[in-house]
Amino acid sequence: MSLAFAAPAFLWLLAALPLVVLLHFLRSRTRRLDVSALFLWRRAREVAERRRRFSPTWSLLLQLLAVAFTALALAQPDLRLEGPPDLVVVVDASASMAAVDPEGSRLERMREAVRLLSDEAGRVAVVRAGSEPRLALPFSAERGALEEVLAEFSPGDSSADLERALSLARDLAGESGRVALVSDDPGPARVDVTRVDVGGSGENIGIVGFDLGIQQAFVALASNAVGPRSVGVELRQGDAVLASTEVLIPSGQQASVTFPIDVRSGVVEARLVGLPEGDALALDDVAYAGQRPLSVVVDSDVESVLRALRAVPGVETRVTGLARTTPADVRVLTGVAPDQAPEGDLILLEAPVEDPEYVSVGSWDRAHPLLRFVDLREVVVGLSAEGSDRLEPDEPGWTVLARTSELRPVLRWRDDQRGRVLQFLMHPSQTDLVFRPAFPTLVANVLDRFRGEARVPLGVPRDDGVPVTEPGPLELGGRSVTASLLSAEQTRLPGPGPDDTSDPGPLLAVERPTPLSAWFLALAAFALLAEWWLWSRGVGAVARRPRPVRGSPA
Repeated sequence: MSLAFAAPAFLWLLAALPLVVLLHFLRSRTRRLDVSALFLWRRAREVAERRRRFSPTWSLLLQLLAVAFTALALAQPDLRLEGPPDLVVVVDASASMAAVDPEGSRLERMREAVRLLSDEAGRVAVVRAGSEPRLALPFSAERGALEEVLAEFSPGDSSADLERALSLARDLAGESGRVALVSDDPGPARVDVTRVDVGGSGENIGIVGFDLGIQQAFVALASNAVGPRSVGVELRQGDAVLASTEVLIPSGQQASVTFPIDVRSGVVEARLVGLPEGDALALDDVAYAGQRPLSVVVDSDVESVLRALRAVPGVETRVTGLARTTPADVRVLTGVAPDQAPEGDLILLEAPVEDPEYVSVGSWDRAHPLLRFVDLREVVVGLSAEGSDRLEPDEPGWTVLARTSELRPVLRWRDDQRGRVLQFLMHPSQTDLVFRPAFPTLVANVLDRFRGEARVPLGVPRDDGVPVTEPGPLELGGRSVTASLLSAEQTRLPGPGPDDTSDPGPLLAVERPTPLSAWFLALAAFALLAEWWLWSRGVGAVARRPRPVRGSPA
């Protein structure tokens, strides 16, 4: 046990104690009294001067205590007691932690590891390390609260940001606390972190990709098994089976299958059937995707654009001069700048320009989903020479999909809270793109993007802040979305863990500071109140009553 001060310079205030004594001494000797004669009092004063003695009072004692307690409070003392350290446990919440291996459940091994760590600790806090780190349990010495958090803990995130979670844990632990990481993939050794690996050796097959296109569905599978595995894949909408097949997955590899289906609206479920016995993870055995019918309004009668829109199944198209205000899922507007367009899903066309400058497309983003199967080789576009300076820089928030050989953008994409926008930086009548198969393919790709139900990865927070840990359709932020795991990393399951992870080792005892400033401030205030009360009642001020002097009138 030791006593330390955060601001010891304030202890110099104790030097004011003699000043308090001096002031009290002077106050107790300067009294005005009405007497009948002065000569006897002069003689008495001479005698008193020769043998003056100081008489302490309760009032003086309380004043000295008030000054002393105030000085100690400002010096911020800490009483340090040796005891078990505070502990912050970072628990991996990625989907692989929900796996059941031949060695047992990873979730149960995690709970047992946290209990062992807490036996050697004082207060315990828990950080949930998912897609976003979250404090699941503030510091608490109650083991019942820890058990409640462990019982309710639900792993299922598509990824775990362990480094950010550890950074949060270090901030919480401070200098005297300890940090522990419980994970099936704890990563490299860290000097300041106790690692507990709860990985296993389970085999798993799962869905790692699922997309609905125009009259087709694409499903990708992955396996971590040693040796090839065969599994069935079914597509369902409600109780109806839309399509099914068997897929052979090579050893530790991926495989894919494409189904010809015609789904124009609703949510479609992809599910694995006939899984081998002992499949470790259930979260990736099912995935969801959705589509909805689209209503599109166009503000100008551009034949090439209308032809491409009407060629897409499930799209209702009409032309109206009030396209900017008419309710619709998608608006196609001509000559409208993006910052002046209404919010929502948009296709923006440049207005025709006089004397355009015709240039060729030099490059395009072949990997972007909107340009899938879109070949822009030798496409000629007419651009405005006056607007070249305005269009040349890449604006924040925009992704340039195609450029000229002079790096001027001709096609760009934006996806933010205002909506999704595909902007053609030329008019369809001033390009040969509309005469190529690439144009209807591009339009079909963007409409497919617009009508797809929004998809979120597992781990995003719900409206109440609780992470989504189960696949399926749900309401999020006032809109319908689907949630699926679709993570090859989680499907392959980190592991196996080492054999010696059941005992993470003891946590060393530390000095735990106990601040005393508040107590000293309270004592100082109490001393001042008591002194005021004594003085007002005349109890503590003995000097207020004159004492008889020998040889003087009584």
